[in-house]
Parts: sequence; structure tokens; C-alpha cells
Amino acid sequence: MEKFLVVALLSCAVGSARAQSDKLKLSDVIQTLTYSGDLRLRNDVRARRGGGLNDAGGVNDSSQQRFRLRLALEAALPDALTVGFQLASGVGDQISTNQSAGKLGSQKSIFINTAYLKWKPTLGEKGKAGLIAGRMVNPLWRTYSSDLIWCDEFNPEGLGESIEWRLPWAQASVFANGLQMVADQDSNSGKNQWEFSGQLGVEMDLVWGARLKTAAAYHKWSDEGRSSMNPSLAQDGNRRLTNGGLANHFGVGELTAQVTGSARGVPVNFQGTAVRNLLARNFAPPSSFAGPLARDAYQAGVIVGVAKAKGTWEAAYFKKYVQTDATVADTADPNFGDGGTNRVGHIVWIAYAPRAWMQARIKAYFTDTIDRRFAPGDKAVNRLQTDLLIKF
Repeated sequence: MEKFLVVALLSCAVGSARAQSDKLKLSDVIQTLTYSGDLRLRNDVRARRGGGLNDAGGVNDSSQQRFRLRLALEAALPDALTVGFQLASGVGDQISTNQSAGKLGSQKSIFINTAYLKWKPTLGEKGKAGLIAGRMVNPLWRTYSSDLIWCDEFNPEGLGESIEWRLPWAQASVFANGLQMVADQDSNSGKNQWEFSGQLGVEMDLVWGARLKTAAAYHKWSDEGRSSMNPSLAQDGNRRLTNGGLANHFGVGELTAQVTGSARGVPVNFQGTAVRNLLARNFAPPSSFAGPLARDAYQAGVIVGVAKAKGTWEAAYFKKYVQTDATVADTADPNFGDGGTNRVGHIVWIAYAPRAWMQARIKAYFTDTIDRRFAPGDKAVNRLQTDLLIKF
């Protein structure tokens, strides 16, 4: 009897294990499974001089201890498909995954930072293409100087396309990227707010081992004045209607270029971005938005070295100028001053990699308002960020 019970229990266990094995057998679907993550610790100090539109004036300094945690998983499927997602810390902002220490050590939130399906068909040895849908990393080619339009942590939701073709006879490649982003959906409206981007570029070899990559793009926002688009964080700069919508129209033309090379064995990266809002309007009196045609922006600078491999370093300098309605403030970099548009200034940083998976960086921003009649008003902001980044 005891033997019978043992055999029965073993049979049940084996049958259960087989059932579980059948349920967990994913090798026919998942060809490869990769994961990655990073943790960044930051001390963020701001010194504000002058009074913003909602300030009483004087000095308003702050110091914050912050962290960023991101965990990503990506699975390669049959038929050139990939599915992936990333979880990240933060408070739900569209342009930041930072979380500030405080509230007496209260627990912090984790959000879905990306969730996407990607298809990358084979185009032969000379070409490659991709189609992505969901909440994704921005599919447009960007450099550091591009953050006057797109914050590096801004992840659009919608569709993205890319195609690249190598031209061996010209020692060059041509590429095109597209983005159709849902900006906001209103259940009580027949129209949703969208953003459409198209980008065309080329990458080519230059003399002395240098390389040039450049692209022209156009970013068109639709129904941008219908509502505020309900961002988690509304940034200063743009002229806004009483409903929070954008007072101006936005059809933003962009030209970005990057030249990479080396000097005495040290990598050098020159880059710049120029922007003009081709649909910007000039508001004349008696409009409450009366002011000059504030439609232009640029950012240019150089990065010397690359703090990536063990024992390597880098240093950089950039000049940035963004007029009030040059681009949509709510997707721009939040670190330049207090973020958004209507700001001019300088950015410098130095970084060192004590390990291939670790980087220490000190970064400073020196900024002021361009047109004090509009947000953020008469407010100069200097900012110092000290970071320690761990990748795993």
C-alpha cells in the first residue's frame, strides 16, 4: 500500500512537471532573451536669481538627492519580430524617470517606460529597415544637441519607421525615419492630438578618418491648441491659451549634423542642431500674446573623449538658444534651467569611467530667460548635477 502511494505521488509529480514544462516551454517562440538595466544616483543643485512670473522675486535655491532605476527585457521572436519593455522609476513625467528622495522615506513608484513590438525585415547586405509600434524609444536619429526638441528620456507612443541603405560606391549611407505619435486622446472629442515627424539623412566618410552624419526633419503637431495634451509635467516657455493648449501653431523644421573623428588618438565629436518653427505666428496688439516672432533655436558644441571603457574620460561644451515658440516645450530637455523653451545659456560637463560599467560625471548649466514677458519671466537659473551611473 505504501509503495502504491509513493508510485502514485511520483506519477502525479511527474505529470504535473510535464504539464508545467509544456506551459513554460517557450523556446519555440523566444529565440533569444536579453535584459539590461542601470541605476543613476544624482545630486541636483539649482540657484535661481530673479523672479519668475509666479514668484515674488529674490533668491530661490534648491538641492535634491535623486535616483533613476531602469530595467529592460527584450525577446527575439520568429519572423524578424521583437517584443520588449522597460520598467523605470519616476513620478509619471513624460520627460523624466528621476525620483527624488524625501517624504520620510516613503516608497517610490515604478512605471511602464516602454512597451513595444518591433519588426526588422531583411533587406540584404546593403539595407536594413524597421517598424515599431507601442510606447518606444524615439525612432528619429538624434544627437545630444537634439534635446532642444526631444528630451532623451521622452518615449513617444504610436508608430515609428526606419530604413537605411548603404552606397558602397560613395562610401556613404542614406536613411529615413518616421514617427506618428499620439499626443493626447480625448474621449469627448472627435479629434485627437497627434505629432507627425519625417526625417531624411546621409552618413559619409570624410578625409583623415572623419565621418559626417546629417539629417533634415519636419515635426508637425495637429490640434495643439485644442487642449493642454494633459502632460504630467507642463514646462515653461510656450505661449498658452486659457485651456492650457498652445497658442501658436507648430511645424518645426530641424537640421542636425555631427562630425566625428580623432585628434592625437582622442575621439572628437562636433555636433549642432538648428530649428525654426515654420508655422509660428506673430501676435500683434491687443493680443495678450503680443510679442516678436519667437520661432528659432539652436544648440552646438563639442565632446572630446568618450567615458565608456575602463579608465576613459570625456569633456564637453555646448551653447544653447531656444526662443519661446521654436518648439513644443513639454517634450524638450527638463534640465536646461528649469526646462522648456525661452532660455539661453551654456552647458559644460566632465566624465570619467573607472570601470566599463560605471561612470562619474559633473555637469553644469548656466542659463537665463530670453524674453522676460513670457514664462519663465525674469529668472536666471544655474544648475550643477553630480552623477554616478551603474550599468548592468
